Amino acid sequence: MLTMEDEVFSPLPDLMGATGLPAHARISGWLEQLITSRQLPAGTRLPPEVDVAAALGVSRMTLRQALASIEGKGLLERRRGRLGGSFVAQPRFDFSLSELPGFTEQMRRAHVEAGAHIVQALTRAPAPDVRAALQLRRGDDVHEVLRVRSANGDPITLEETYLPAAVFPGMLELDLGDSLYRVMEREYGRSPYSAEEVIEPVKASTQQAQLLGVAREDALLLVTRTSYAADGLPVEFARDFFRPDRTRIVVHTQVDQGFTLGASSTEGAAAD
Repeated sequence: MLTMEDEVFSPLPDLMGATGLPAHARISGWLEQLITSRQLPAGTRLPPEVDVAAALGVSRMTLRQALASIEGKGLLERRRGRLGGSFVAQPRFDFSLSELPGFTEQMRRAHVEAGAHIVQALTRAPAPDVRAALQLRRGDDVHEVLRVRSANGDPITLEETYLPAAVFPGMLELDLGDSLYRVMEREYGRSPYSAEEVIEPVKASTQQAQLLGVAREDALLLVTRTSYAADGLPVEFARDFFRPDRTRIVVHTQVDQGFTLGASSTEGAAAD
């Protein structure tokens, strides 16, 4: 079992610097970085709480706040009993649908190495739903790209992407092992600016299960997306299949500024 003298814990976090963050937040950030960077691999048992708290110079209550925060993000499992303790879980990664950074950029922000395995890349006639989403005419082709996206080598997402071939000529001759959005912007000036996305649960097909390393009919989280360039032109139709045991979908919302309590009350009075 690890001890606080092990090199992986060096250097300890600075809990005295003027960052404005409380001690428990600094500790959780430090441990999160060790976990997501795989310096603390999945299954690793942390040293006893009393030893960690003593090494950091904090109370066990402060340490437990930090551990609870990490556990809430799915990075840590806290087990009870004689063989219990805090164990590093298989990390789950947050994917924001409130912006369009793409998989590669979201992994970079999480300090995780993003990978892409190209399963299929070809130009073909689109299925009716793809044609409708991309507003194509009969006879127009699409580039179909199927890729398994990985985080630190572990498969977590299967991307099924369709791009209008007329907008992106010769795209399949380019390097598709990196960010498609980056290629779309750099080579064609047509990266997504806005998108409509739908989230729903589905069961893994045989192929999806094999590619993602799960069992057939295991639950997956499907995000279906139609993306538009700044001028409103549809430039991408995609189906992204996420492993829910390794990912979380994050959506940031705010109150509709066109709706106010005053307006609601006025409308209610008029209805009366």
